[in-house]
Amino acid sequence: FTAHDLWAMLGGRPAAWLRIFDEVDRVVVHSRRAAAELPRRGVAPERVVRIPHPVFSAARPAEPTRDGHTLLSFGLIRAYKGIDLLLEALPEIERAVPDVRLVIAGDSHDAVGPFRVLSDRLGVADRVEWRLGFHPEVDIESLMASTTAVVLPYRRWVDSSGVLATALGHGVPVVATDVGNLGETVEEFGAGEVVPPEDVGALAGACVRLLTDVGARERAEAGALAARKELTWEHSAELHERLYRSIAEPRPVR
Repeated sequence: FTAHDLWAMLGGRPAAWLRIFDEVDRVVVHSRRAAAELPRRGVAPERVVRIPHPVFSAARPAEPTRDGHTLLSFGLIRAYKGIDLLLEALPEIERAVPDVRLVIAGDSHDAVGPFRVLSDRLGVADRVEWRLGFHPEVDIESLMASTTAVVLPYRRWVDSSGVLATALGHGVPVVATDVGNLGETVEEFGAGEVVPPEDVGALAGACVRLLTDVGARERAEAGALAARKELTWEHSAELHERLYRSIAEPRPVR
């Protein structure tokens, strides 16, 4: 069983999910945090297997812009993803990068009205470009190609993120909070900046570094491309097949 969104499971009906985990031979998770958490919840460590989430690659890596002023918040708009924190960081970012632009693109699951009001109150509404709605693949290619960094200021743990997988798959640097697999993946590959959750000052500083420090940005781009090369669907399939073979091997009869 793959516990793709483990933290939502444990936060909602933990007892029910733990009973399900007890019924299967292995539980696959995507992050080291999840692999450590399940044994604390009573799942035998030898039954927990970490297989990193593959990236969603473009036909070829995007050529990230070198203008150093575009940030992207992409994906389904949810309050726990911290868009308000990014907006609160924007005035400080603007002081260091006067031509900064924040693109917020995605379907609005939660109301966007409060975010618009917040951007007006902070005086950064003219720095924010809203692209609401579903974005087909061709739009995603364009968004990633014109972005200096993707920002993921999530408040709570997620065991994997499709947005992170998309950014890395397009060779785009990432600023992420240290939750779930976000921070550990960015740090493992050196693909950007990692900050504590809900720390607006640290979030602003990390964005400024990637926007203004060409060397840091180039290192992060190289890290994103390294993740793109390693975290392939082919490699994930090999790890799953190896796992399935180990489960299917005959066991001694007691």
